[in-house]
Amino acid sequence: MRITLLALIAIGSLSGCVSKKSYDELVLEQQRINEQKDSLVSDVLATTAMVTEINADLARVGGLGVSPVSSSGDRPVAGAAEDRAVLLGKIREVISRLAAADDLIEEQKQRVGQLTEQRRRLVAQLEAFQGTIEELKATALQQESLITEQREQIKTLASRVDTLSQETDRLATERAAIADTLQDVVDESNTVYFVVGTKDELLEKGVVVEEGSKFLVFGSKTLQPARELDAGVFQRLDRRVDTVLTVPEPTREYKIVTRQDPKFLSSTVTNKGKVKGDLHVATQEFWAAGKFLILVRD
Repeated sequence: MRITLLALIAIGSLSGCVSKKSYDELVLEQQRINEQKDSLVSDVLATTAMVTEINADLARVGGLGVSPVSSSGDRPVAGAAEDRAVLLGKIREVISRLAAADDLIEEQKQRVGQLTEQRRRLVAQLEAFQGTIEELKATALQQESLITEQREQIKTLASRVDTLSQETDRLATERAAIADTLQDVVDESNTVYFVVGTKDELLEKGVVVEEGSKFLVFGSKTLQPARELDAGVFQRLDRRVDTVLTVPEPTREYKIVTRQDPKFLSSTVTNKGKVKGDLHVATQEFWAAGKFLILVRD
């Protein structure tokens, strides 16, 4: 009887020891599970924050827009290209962060291990995050493709602008040359030549010649302009501004040898058609008869 009692006491003691050990193991396992759960929840929260931040970054990148090429040239093409380069760099940074977030989620999914109900919810949430990341990556890649395409378009437009600029410069040069040529033609068309002197002075300069013949009292010789006139011995004038032609001795009379008509002068004209004093040109019709004017002083 005593032996039986001792045996029962030993068996009871052993059972108590076994139950205590199992209990301690269960407590440790529960603590481990709770720690793992807390770690996973913390990782999920961190991933949520990362996805939210990336989404905000992408929204800001998308909100930057793509500046159009100004047709008025207010903004240089080089400045727009730098903006797009910065924007493209930001988009590629977002894509890199999305890839890192995707890798982190995969790592967290591997840590979950066997799928308890709570862990299934965590995995589902992680997979939802992955779906969001894929959508964000697709948007970012679309933005990258769009900006890359527009950069190529800008290069093409810049090349066309350079070509048009060169063509504009060429046309401007040609237009300036034509304007100069036209101005030269206009200036030349308004250039007139004037010379005054005695008969002997003008004969010596070769601007007049004596024509006709005289024998005794018969016949006569007259002064006529030379057939070839040297502009170098004449005074060069602009008929648009030079309307007063000065003579060396205003009190003397002068004869117009060339074909200009004195009636277009506002000067004193004698009944013999001679001019006394300076010549005042009243109208441009005076020069219609010729560009060279020769005055012979009596």
